[in-house]
Amino acid sequence: MRIIVCILLACQTFVIYYWISDWRQLVTPVGLCMWVGGIAVGLVVLRTGRYLSPRWRRALKMTTAGVILLAVMSLIIEWAVCSMP
Repeated sequence: MRIIVCILLACQTFVIYYWISDWRQLVTPVGLCMWVGGIAVGLVVLRTGRYLSPRWRRALKMTTAGVILLAVMSLIIEWAVCSMP
């Protein structure tokens, strides 16, 4: 389980990095798959990973919440840009 969490943390960290530095890579099919997949797997691991140490759970909660927040912000930005004349 620890290996899955480490890989997931790395993927979510890359999503946050690319959202800040070069968002165009996140709008590709691979980027969107990594983004949505990272959120889904993160929520599943948090739901089923009862035996994770508190430190790993906290790190996973923080990165998953950050990636979800970025997704919501991206949708709001996209809606605002599309509504402009």
